[in-house]
Amino acid sequence: MTRSYAIAVVCLLSPAVLAAQESGGFAVLRGADTVAIETFTRQDVELKGRLLRGAGEGRERVQYRATLVDDGSAPLVELSAWRATDPEASPARQTVRVIFKDDSVAVDDASGTSGLMTRILPTQRAAIPYLNLSTAWMEQVTRRLLASPGDSLTVPFFNLGGGQTVTGVARRYAADSASVRLGSVEFRFRVDPQGRILGGAVPAQGLLILRAPAR
Repeated sequence: MTRSYAIAVVCLLSPAVLAAQESGGFAVLRGADTVAIETFTRQDVELKGRLLRGAGEGRERVQYRATLVDDGSAPLVELSAWRATDPEASPARQTVRVIFKDDSVAVDDASGTSGLMTRILPTQRAAIPYLNLSTAWMEQVTRRLLASPGDSLTVPFFNLGGGQTVTGVARRYAADSASVRLGSVEFRFRVDPQGRILGGAVPAQGLLILRAPAR
């Protein structure tokens, strides 16, 4: 069984605005292999979590922390990444802060030896950050879908791993099922009335998604 580890970094929030907290987790399986394990905590204005993903020498652990707004998007995301073999207390190999404003995004990368480097990239308003193998971030889309009046929704995604913005389509098929299509890849989910993902699959990639009990 393969595993990988991920950790994401901090946004500062006033304690006065923090509301009810939900904690949970997901496992992503391909056959007998575990390709990702994720734990997360979500509040009205914050999402933070730890993602363990990959296989072999490419395994990594990532931590993320983000400020959320009402539409499920995140104006501020901070991430840190390590190789899975790095000690827990070791400095991150990559530290990135992503700041969204209207139709652009500033990516501050403090990973190199030459200090902070900033890139300004185009995106779309209300884009949802996409982190590969993170189901907690995909749940931001299903929550937006279930809160909308229609059965389908066009959603822009900003790829935190590559800086591209891709347009996806989310669809509701029944009270307990939804899908999200990104290009040729379709994510199929079981959802509750609030849009929480209870489980799912990515058939084209042979992936099964399991949710751990909420805490």
